[in-house]
Amino acid sequence: MATLKKQTLLWSSIYRRQGEADKRGGIISRLFAILIFLLGAAALRADAAPGDTAWSAAGIVAAARAEKTLVLYTSLHADETIKDIRATFEKRYPFLTIKEADGDSTVTYERFRRDVVEGRPSADFVWSSAMDMQQKLINDGYAQPYRSSQKPFLPSWTNWRNLGYGVAVEPVAFVYNSRFISRRDMPNTHAGLRKFLLTEGDKFKGRIATYDPKDSQVGVLLLTQDIRITRDAWDLFDTFGALDAHGYLTSRDMMEHVVNGDQWLAYDVIASYAVELQKTHPELVVVYPADYSLILSRVAFIAAGAKHPNAAKLFLDFLLSREGQQLFLKHGMGSIRTDMGTQMDPSQPGRNQIIRIGPALLSDMDNLVRAQFFRRWNRARGEHPQG
Repeated sequence: MATLKKQTLLWSSIYRRQGEADKRGGIISRLFAILIFLLGAAALRADAAPGDTAWSAAGIVAAARAEKTLVLYTSLHADETIKDIRATFEKRYPFLTIKEADGDSTVTYERFRRDVVEGRPSADFVWSSAMDMQQKLINDGYAQPYRSSQKPFLPSWTNWRNLGYGVAVEPVAFVYNSRFISRRDMPNTHAGLRKFLLTEGDKFKGRIATYDPKDSQVGVLLLTQDIRITRDAWDLFDTFGALDAHGYLTSRDMMEHVVNGDQWLAYDVIASYAVELQKTHPELVVVYPADYSLILSRVAFIAAGAKHPNAAKLFLDFLLSREGQQLFLKHGMGSIRTDMGTQMDPSQPGRNQIIRIGPALLSDMDNLVRAQFFRRWNRARGEHPQG
């Protein structure tokens, strides 16, 4: 009801402003104001759902119409999620043409930064699961502030100074192929996983998939978050090293190998990839660890130098709206909104370890911290410096 009042006030405000113009513009302006008011009232009756994208400010919609284009850099890749999001957004705003460049998180980060430094045309909207890299760009002044119309429906941890927004709940999980591991045997805690692997021994040699942090910044983010929660994480990583775990660039890569059967178990997978694959590969099983589950969010921001800033604002409002969030739920992610449920299974909410947007993320990008992490990681992998 409060939202409905806000929306009514919005249209009343437009009507009042137009009324002031009437005094200068005469009867044509009055007729235009009446038309705007009636359209607004009709929209209220037709679709009064809280946070609906219909309530992006009329001025932003008009300006986006004039911009005609949205340039999007994303690490989401050309999968079903982004295809669905694009199709729905383009149907709602058919006057906008989306130009998209995708790649892994590091590629997205480097491309955008290089474009800006070299003065080349670049993205209006940048969206990536490498939360720390996104925060680095935000801290370095590459983002512009925007208070989304959807902000009242978001928890505080999903927003930093209206510069960066988390757009979906992304739990991190173990994923295994039930053709090779029985549901009865598979543990559901980090400590249990280590014990299981030690017990099974050589059976799992070369059959474990995880991130390769040397190539994947998302891998660095998730593995260092594990270590922050418990120093026992290094015991698990030592076990991975002893069993010759394979390192991969993305969760998608890990899932391809688990589906193919050359890997049996994947660690620290962004669960939405597995949930989506379960539709065609029911042998995949997703385990949200009972001791703790990392929760990340793909961070989005509007570029400080965006050539089409209003189109970017519309896209952000859309992603955060109920309509946009339903698409994330459809593809195995959780809703970020406080007025919608999530797709994951946090039966014990206290176990969820949320990775918050903010400057704390930058610690993992410090050269000294990174060097210390990789020295220990190399030791876990059995790799020792020469000399």
